[in-house]
Amino acid sequence: MTTSTTMTPEMSALKTRLKATWESGDYALFAKYLEKGALEFFGRLSIPAGTRLLDVACGAGQLTLPAAR
Repeated sequence: MTTSTTMTPEMSALKTRLKATWESGDYALFAKYLEKGALEFFGRLSIPAGTRLLDVACGAGQLTLPAAR
């Protein structure tokens, strides 16, 4: 079964604006402000060292870098 989706002009315009916003960002600066929360989040998970994790493109890497440490 195949499904086709038609994007509305409004959704297309929104996607264009969001893409421009993300492409203009300074991710190093952005991630710096979120690092404390990311470290607290991983601290609550109690993930053992050496555990392999998968980043499924859920952001700018602000959780990936602390997880790798």
